[in-house]
Amino acid sequence: MTTTTTTARPQLPSVLPWQPAVQDVSTRKEEIETGLAKATNPAETPIFICAFTDCNRLFPSRERVMMHRKRDHDSEEEGEIITWNE
Repeated sequence: MTTTTTTARPQLPSVLPWQPAVQDVSTRKEEIETGLAKATNPAETPIFICAFTDCNRLFPSRERVMMHRKRDHDSEEEGEIITWNE
């Protein structure tokens, strides 16, 4: 009998609770270089956040945010989107 072990990747919920940002003082350069973490840029990791009150859901494109807003907020308002891609 063979046993296959898979490493579970961390999963984030689509809505993250609010908290103040703090500087990461525990991650070492070696950890980043081994692939446990990665610096990225807007072209590699698009992030769009619905900034309506108490929403803060994450999406991979502006189009997905707008689909979410029409469905979940009954709105086609194009403002209040947080992104680093534009």
